[in-house]
Amino acid sequence: MKKTEVKKQIIIEKLADYLLANGMKEASLRRLAAAADMSDRMLLHYFVNKDELLTAALILISERLIAILEGARSEQLPYRILLPHLAGMMKNPQIRPFLRLWLELVSLSAGDEVSCHAAAQQIRDIFFDWMAAVLKVQREEERKPLAALAFATIEGLVLLDALDSGTLIASALEGVKL
Repeated sequence: MKKTEVKKQIIIEKLADYLLANGMKEASLRRLAAAADMSDRMLLHYFVNKDELLTAALILISERLIAILEGARSEQLPYRILLPHLAGMMKNPQIRPFLRLWLELVSLSAGDEVSCHAAAQQIRDIFFDWMAAVLKVQREEERKPLAALAFATIEGLVLLDALDSGTLIASALEGVKL
């Protein structure tokens, strides 16, 4: 790997840490540059623009979360077991910053932030692919529709969790076990 690529990867790591700790609303170019221990001009030397550097950091963050999720699972799981397993992980303090950042990114994406929308779509695809891979299915044609349902359900549970709706979450998970 070239020296420039190594430096760029170090910057992305620092920006990912900053975003997890501070969120998107604190992600001005000046603050991101300070987090990377450089000037904003120097930061843009390594990236085409702010959108590119945010996307790179956000994708790294999603890869970190998937690594955590992978570490907590040893085999494919059926939908009725995977959903409660993932819902239980939402309370993990190590996972909570990822969920908070995801909700913020989706909120920005739903608004006028076109760059956030593109990054959110890429991250959605990464998680959908992961969800499809970890689902244990009886027939292969069930994989994508069931992964979509699992993904949508988890997204709903994340939203309910952000609104302190533990009773609704418990009710939803009871429905999964039926």
